[in-house]
Amino acid sequence: MRIASLAIQLQLLLLSIAVHAQISSRDGDISSELGPLLSRDATITLPSSPNWPPLLVRAASPRIHPNYVAVVEVATEGDVQQTILYANRHGMPFLAVSGTHGWPSTLNNLDGGIQINMRKLNHTRVHCDGKTATAGGGVMQYEITASLFEQGKQAVTGICECVSAIGPLLGGGHSMLQGRHGFAADNLISARLVLANGSAVTVSAEQNPDLFWAVRGAGHNFGIVTSFDLKLYDVAEGGWTMVAFSFTQDKLEAFFDTWNQVEVAHEDPGLLVLNGVMARDDSLDTDHPVINLQLLYEGDNNAAADDYAAAFRALGPVAETTVTDIAWGDLFDVGGFGLESPVCRKNENILGYPNSFAQWNGSAMRRGFDLFSEITADETFSTSAWLLESYGWNGVQAVPESANAVAPEERSNHILTSPILWWPGDDEQDRLKAIAYGENMQKAVRDEGSAPHSYVNYAVGSEELQEVYGQEAARIEKLKTLKRAWDPENRFGFYMPIQPRS
Repeated sequence: MRIASLAIQLQLLLLSIAVHAQISSRDGDISSELGPLLSRDATITLPSSPNWPPLLVRAASPRIHPNYVAVVEVATEGDVQQTILYANRHGMPFLAVSGTHGWPSTLNNLDGGIQINMRKLNHTRVHCDGKTATAGGGVMQYEITASLFEQGKQAVTGICECVSAIGPLLGGGHSMLQGRHGFAADNLISARLVLANGSAVTVSAEQNPDLFWAVRGAGHNFGIVTSFDLKLYDVAEGGWTMVAFSFTQDKLEAFFDTWNQVEVAHEDPGLLVLNGVMARDDSLDTDHPVINLQLLYEGDNNAAADDYAAAFRALGPVAETTVTDIAWGDLFDVGGFGLESPVCRKNENILGYPNSFAQWNGSAMRRGFDLFSEITADETFSTSAWLLESYGWNGVQAVPESANAVAPEERSNHILTSPILWWPGDDEQDRLKAIAYGENMQKAVRDEGSAPHSYVNYAVGSEELQEVYGQEAARIEKLKTLKRAWDPENRFGFYMPIQPRS
């Protein structure tokens, strides 16, 4: 037995040495082969480097943990091309990242790959006409907002300051401005896209229009955007206003009924955003989560907003706050979407189970709330939140459903809602508990008589294609056909893939 044990230990030691030698050899190959092909400002970082750990910091970790053997911080479009060509020669997967806030479980399918870090492509340039701008594929939401605001401009981009500008757009892109201008994807003019074979193309209404259609709504499946042109709008004078309410759980059914009623009463409320969250706040209720709602609207004289505020005020909130004259450049921070806000935390698990609705069902939300109250009573999950969002619908629904790959259901169901479970550590029982409660909360609030829809950028990763990309069979088939044409080997198959990786 002792001899057999020693033999097994020797085999394991030899295997470890062989694996280490193979990894070291591959690391050397990456640096020596790819390094000379990159631009001066690009860098290659390997696991042995002290700079390695910061490059792995991400949201939803450790639940989401793509496995990398190298990080290439690209500085030019050519760097992206050369990195993909290298990966193709060596049969290695790759994944482009900027804000690292994606959380679908499909990201975990990347094993032994290259992280293509886009953050050095973070420029924003306003064109001479003042109506359009070019942005880099690595620019963050807070960067593009600040850069444009300095010049009196704004663009339809995402909500949270800590995400990239292009990432949400590729899945549609909800925005504070969508009630007037549509989704972020609806405002894309053109993009430079590096394909799976390493070539770079322009996509627009005139150039590669079929690919341009697909990129706007299912773009994660087709390439890496190195730069993009988008529409600009003038920042209005007078800033924004925020009216915030907090309600205890006994008002839940009345709260959602009121939300439905005010939206029906105002077909066009202008730029008016309803941003709500159910979360624990022991200063207001020690036994249950409370229901918080922000009314955010452009200017200080919006009749619809006044009606909304009056209707919710009549319910008897336990807290109310009003902030006026909020500059566009400060709105995201004031509204709770800033870099230092809880929604931007990293190195902590995130798990969301979304739904999109045309209106609320108060009884169903009560069922979901009761489950949410149960799990957040556990200290491990006590910082979790349930999102209640309506960013507007007129601008979104003015765009034809056929215009791009954004799911038609995303336009018709303007309400986004999702319990977002946050918890630390890698305990397997905690993860299983989060999944069980998440699935039950998602089901509890759904209408059993209709097909479910989930916003692709909020997806958990296990959804059927129709749930995130649209129920129309012809639309799904079109996406699959384009996928086969532009990425036949499914190299871009890690973020809510149209074609699951084999």
